[in-house]
Amino acid sequence: MFTDHQVNTFSLIAAFFDSCRFGYEGFEGYRKSTDLYKLLRCIQELEASGLIDSQHTVFADLGCADGRVNILMSYFVKLSVGIEIDSEILAEFGPRKADLCSRIEQTKLILPPDNITLFRGSSLDPETYSKIHAQLGVRFADIDLFYTYITLHDLFAEQIAAAAKPGALYLVYGFSRVLPRYEKLEILAPDLGSQGIAALYRKELESWNKSVQTSSRVPAILRA
Repeated sequence: MFTDHQVNTFSLIAAFFDSCRFGYEGFEGYRKSTDLYKLLRCIQELEASGLIDSQHTVFADLGCADGRVNILMSYFVKLSVGIEIDSEILAEFGPRKADLCSRIEQTKLILPPDNITLFRGSSLDPETYSKIHAQLGVRFADIDLFYTYITLHDLFAEQIAAAAKPGALYLVYGFSRVLPRYEKLEILAPDLGSQGIAALYRKELESWNKSVQTSSRVPAILRA
């Protein structure tokens, strides 16, 4: 259960970002903004189920845009990592976070933890994870929860199936009724948070194959 102070903080963050949602053509593809009120319900279910916690969970948003999901997730995880290919969109993070924190301070609510790091690059490029490892000491196989807003969801699923650790979670936002199936990933919650918008997958525990560790098909930085 959350305190009133926490609930008010999360509500302020959701209202702040949901007032500036986007849907336009960026330099590298179509930009979509997560409804943070709906995502919050999903996060609360993850926490209540013991699937994430603030002491251990490493979270990665595979297309973080201005970092809004990373900010919300920062209260619930140990590390909140974001990756964004569009430098102009990523540049919005600093000013927007500063504006948000100013409002949080004015209302005497809870500032985001200092556990958010965003990276410029492609989530499908091993070099991006080299940067993450160099700065944070976190490898691809250390990530507990991956997130995407449906864009490139199938390619990310292949990457997770090939190189993530057994039991790694994959939260895909943007689905409604028809859910895709991914090899080596099982559907853990077809409608996480009962919002009709997000599905939670998990890399099958029995799918781990030690040959991945030495396979030339999997870049070394993505191996455990």
